[in-house]
Amino acid sequence: MINKKTVGKGVFYLYIEAISTMFSGFLFWLILSKITSPEVIGISSTIISIITIFSFVSVIGMQGGIQRYLVKSIAEKKIDDIKGIINSSVLIITLGIAGSSIFILAFKDFIFNSFNLDLSLFIIIILTMGLTTMAALLRAINMSAMQTKSITTSSILSTVVKLSVALTLVFIGSEVYGILIGYMLSPIITCTLLYTTIKRKILKQNENKTIEKRTIGSFRLLREIFIAGTSFWIPGSINTIGSQLGTILVFVADSASNAGIYFLSFSIVTGITMMNTVLSTIAYPTISSMQDGRKSAVWRFMKMSLVLTLPISFAIIFYSKEVLALFGSGYSEGNTYLQILLLSILPTTIISGTGVLAYAYGNNRQVLSIGLFTSIPRILLYFIFVPLLGGNGAAFIYLLGSIIGCIVSTIVAKKLGLKIFWKEILIILMIPAILLILFKYSGINYILGIFATLVISYVLFSLLRIINNEDIQDILKILPTNLSNFLNNTFKKISKKIHNR
Repeated sequence: MINKKTVGKGVFYLYIEAISTMFSGFLFWLILSKITSPEVIGISSTIISIITIFSFVSVIGMQGGIQRYLVKSIAEKKIDDIKGIINSSVLIITLGIAGSSIFILAFKDFIFNSFNLDLSLFIIIILTMGLTTMAALLRAINMSAMQTKSITTSSILSTVVKLSVALTLVFIGSEVYGILIGYMLSPIITCTLLYTTIKRKILKQNENKTIEKRTIGSFRLLREIFIAGTSFWIPGSINTIGSQLGTILVFVADSASNAGIYFLSFSIVTGITMMNTVLSTIAYPTISSMQDGRKSAVWRFMKMSLVLTLPISFAIIFYSKEVLALFGSGYSEGNTYLQILLLSILPTTIISGTGVLAYAYGNNRQVLSIGLFTSIPRILLYFIFVPLLGGNGAAFIYLLGSIIGCIVSTIVAKKLGLKIFWKEILIILMIPAILLILFKYSGINYILGIFATLVISYVLFSLLRIINNEDIQDILKILPTNLSNFLNNTFKKISKKIHNR
């Protein structure tokens, strides 16, 4: 079983990654909006959406499918099993990359005509897709071994290189090519660093410590991993298509400029959701390794995700025009895109938490059903509403898919015995909403309004025991030891003074 300290360190590094990625992404597109046009951003974001779809399809669910097997083998230091799982997963995604490349080649004329791409962009798409797919697998392997420090390091370094190269090339006039070349360099650096960590800290540390050799044949191992991966792959691929298709269809049905505005709105939402994703990602190996207390642990993951994401989400909903105006006056026209998309964060958190528990119990059909009910309505209805309503239609359908998936998730949660405390969720919703209404209509500057909302919300969460002492102790375990001890002693002194009064 993975101890809390290990989990805490893992979450700490992943939150550093999430926060740095969120702010660097925001800064990246903010600078781009000042030095290039919405049309260039629209074309680039549409190509990035295409790459994202094919990358997820190519990984064939291995980033989730291997974790249940790999966590156990690493814990038991079975080097033969570890190597077998890694080699099998690499073989599977190699076939996935080859299949996606063949598909792109087969439909290259249709893709070129629809998106006005030339051969050089086509090559960039295939290379970036393959590298991103491999990076996703290497990340999952490191995640299973709780090597999250290396994940964070590779992410930050690759982001710095991506931003530096892309902005430099755009500044000298390369525009779309500059953005995409920067994106292509990012997974190259990620793959290099994560592969080095696997060799040095996973395989080498477990060398000569084999307890027993694996007797299961390689074909059976491939079959086991592939079946486990499909519970993530099918709904995940459909979900990725459902998420990224909005930008693509706004580009095709409306214009490149509006696609760029929609993409920026969606990127802000994705950045906030990353904080939720950190907990759900670390939860997969953690909850799977637990024998008892899975349901309470999942609820804690869900609650902390909501506490971290809902206040900032509501703040941006209320000040959406001001936030988007940072990119330029023309971008504030997409404020309704952003508002609608942000409403999906609550149902997405419930979907994510329920999926973690279902996966931990090995209920792949339940994981699959949640994913399908979330994403299929999106894909089908996009083609109806985006041509009619443009970006607003894409945002509304994205939200509708999240709501449907949330309803299915609550049904699955009930079957699993997972209790969702709706009263606490309502309090987490109402506190920032009430504060923002007061600040918004009293004419306070939006920066001060957002900051005050976040500070007061977390103070009230603590006073109302939405965040209790056990939550605080878990959060402290995430922090470095010296800082954790300092804050722990401080909290004890404050509590003692309040008690004495």
